[in-house]
Amino acid sequence: MPSQPLRDPAGSGAAADGAARKVSYMVAVDGQPACAELIRATCRLAEQQGAPWFGVHLDEPRRFMSSRVEERRLAANMLLVEELGADLVRVYPMSRFRDRELLAVARTHHVTHLVLGPGDAKRSSRLTGSLLEDLAQGDLELVIHVVPTRSSSAPPPRPQPEAMDLGKLGIAIGFVALATGAGYLVFHFLGLADVIMLYMLSITAAATQFGRWPTLVASVLSILTLDFCFIEPRYTFVLTDFQHIGTFAMMLGVGWIILGLAERIRAQTRLAQKQERHTRTLYRLGKVLAEGGSVSAIQVRVEAYLRQELEVPVALLLADAKGRLPVAAGPGLRLEPEELEIVRAAMERGVAAGHGTDILPQANCLMLPMPGTERPLGVLALWFVPGAASMPSDRSDLLVPLAAQIALALERASLAEDRTQARIHAEHEQLRSNLLSSISHDLRTPLGTITGATTTLLDPGPQSAPGDPKVLLGTILQESRRLLRMVNNLLDITKLESGQVQVKKEWAAIEEVVGSAISHVEEQLGSRPLSVELPEIWIPMDPVLMEQALINLLDNAIKFSPPDGAIEVRGWVEAQQFRISVADQGPGLPPGEEELIFEKLYRGTGRPVTPGAGLGLAICRGIAQAHGGAITARTRSQGGAEITIALPMEGLAPELNPDFTPDIPGSHHAP
Repeated sequence: MPSQPLRDPAGSGAAADGAARKVSYMVAVDGQPACAELIRATCRLAEQQGAPWFGVHLDEPRRFMSSRVEERRLAANMLLVEELGADLVRVYPMSRFRDRELLAVARTHHVTHLVLGPGDAKRSSRLTGSLLEDLAQGDLELVIHVVPTRSSSAPPPRPQPEAMDLGKLGIAIGFVALATGAGYLVFHFLGLADVIMLYMLSITAAATQFGRWPTLVASVLSILTLDFCFIEPRYTFVLTDFQHIGTFAMMLGVGWIILGLAERIRAQTRLAQKQERHTRTLYRLGKVLAEGGSVSAIQVRVEAYLRQELEVPVALLLADAKGRLPVAAGPGLRLEPEELEIVRAAMERGVAAGHGTDILPQANCLMLPMPGTERPLGVLALWFVPGAASMPSDRSDLLVPLAAQIALALERASLAEDRTQARIHAEHEQLRSNLLSSISHDLRTPLGTITGATTTLLDPGPQSAPGDPKVLLGTILQESRRLLRMVNNLLDITKLESGQVQVKKEWAAIEEVVGSAISHVEEQLGSRPLSVELPEIWIPMDPVLMEQALINLLDNAIKFSPPDGAIEVRGWVEAQQFRISVADQGPGLPPGEEELIFEKLYRGTGRPVTPGAGLGLAICRGIAQAHGGAITARTRSQGGAEITIALPMEGLAPELNPDFTPDIPGSHHAP
């Protein structure tokens, strides 16, 4: 329904000033039936002009306690303001004139548009006049929009009067009795004025401690007791001096004034305590969220905290990438079909649904949406006891900022997980690209050699020597073995990374494993001297895997050794570990690369480029770790690099047959 602006300050006389002021809207928030319509109308008006807006709740002490229905509507309206993206300002008024307090808030916040219902615009009193009259007499340039509402004609709910506490009434009567007894003691010495002050003291005590009914009873009883006991003629209610009527009126008036001040102080104290609870709750939630972690870890911590803080069953129902929600909300909590409908309504409309809201208010659950920047993250679900009243307004208006903070933390954690996955994916893609580039280069070289040799064999030409076919066949065999080693390395590193390698430990003689490994690289040794120093000992290990690791270590030493550089293989037992090392006389390791050389595709810096994909030492590390051991590298003081594998010793080895002393191929290899 369209609003009706009653006053426009941006007219002909104030166009320049109106253009300079920033447009903003304000609406009063209370528990009246029409308030929800006014809030939505204010949101529409502000969105049409792209202006900010906020709601104001005057938390004033009331003559009667609000009904449960009104308190429920007030909580729902507070939630509605924050769900629609506006701020809620709670103000404790300094006077009892509500209209003037609204104008004071509008002036403080530089509001340009005020939205009212027909009842608010027409409401007036003999003392203060109407809101429009106050606006016309003031200096505030404000546009007032009167929005017709369907609920404007509905009679307000009948307030529930304050309950009478007989215990407090008895204490108030006791105060009057004490004042009367003290009055008898001082009346003959000090006079009537001091007795009146004693009664005023009892009225003040009742007003500051007990509320309206005890104050009223104490005031009336004090006046009657003063008249009966101390004013001539005494012990009658007859007044011969009418000036005492003014005294009685002053006693009654001062009592009510003190009562109003005390109520305001108590209301201010309650508001400060409520704000302190809100701040403490948000601070504690911030500490819970600051611990970080994955989305599931945050979900578990937040649910545990909110169950303890709100004292109701709570669950975070998080949607997946396709917007689907889980049916199971946690241990002992499973969503019923009607609850799933409430969840869908909350997520689709972006507003709270369920208990105490406009959408299925009779439900036993309350669903608060947690919107994200790109998609809804889910809902914050709360369950209430069937038939129970809604959550008090001082707790319900805390739910929206709680949901907003949780949504922000969950989205931040989700983005962090997405960034981690994207980084891992990028690293995998980069590794795959590097691997393909390295392997393609290393495969082309032997394939080219094999192709050239095969072509020459097929078409030897007129100048070929008799021994050339044998040389070419040897070249083909050597390059084929090289290709086989590269393919085996690729398969080995893939198995190690996928966890498919099963270590089959058995007691094996280290001399046999080393001898078998040397036999595979004997042709590559060339003229390089090889010395082997091993104890006669049996080691618990997988012989096949350890043989592959030693082949890779020897192949690495051969690559970086000069043609006449010696290679040393040495084994020994130290600290319940068997250590075997392969050392060369090459250039050694640059500082800082002692760990990097075991990474995949790493070929080192400051050393000549050698053929290979950079997988051999990575495979050695995987095999050593699969055995529960470790591998290290260092630069020797006399030059060259030394790589050592340490394997754990398990139990006692069986005795080695002294008659069996195998000859290790190449152990006495000489140039």
